Amino acid sequence: MKQFILGLVLVAMQYTVNSGEMLQSIAEQYCQGDDLRQVAEFREGIRELNYDVIGESDV
Repeated sequence: MKQFILGLVLVAMQYTVNSGEMLQSIAEQYCQGDDLRQVAEFREGIRELNYDVIGESDV
């Protein structure tokens, strides 16, 4: 049997979107690293957590 250590950190913060900002730019600002897939997943995570506010529209 193999043992793995799994860590999950959930951080919630409030962010006010400024005029001209997009989910992509916000995700790039807060996502660590330059992995485009990771940034895309982070962006969609923001959308999912705020779906009741933004729905499918662009920010």
